[in-house]
Amino acid sequence: MRASWAAAVPVWVLAAVAGAAIVALAEPGSRPGLLSLALAGAVVLTLCIQLVTGDRKGFVRRVTASAVGAFAVLLVASLAALAVP
Repeated sequence: MRASWAAAVPVWVLAAVAGAAIVALAEPGSRPGLLSLALAGAVVLTLCIQLVTGDRKGFVRRVTASAVGAFAVLLVASLAALAVP
């Protein structure tokens, strides 16, 4: 379980940074597209990190934890974007 957290946390942190930057800096009309790109980038980063580790055991669990966590972080960012004019 520790390996899945160690690989997931950097993806979540980068998703949070990207989400905060998008909410703070992007125009309201372009936020949905940029948040979608941030999620796509998080998924690509997840796969890259998992391929670098080279551990086949638990691959699907680790990828799922990273991707779903990034989705949740960006969901919170998109909900926060609704409150920011």
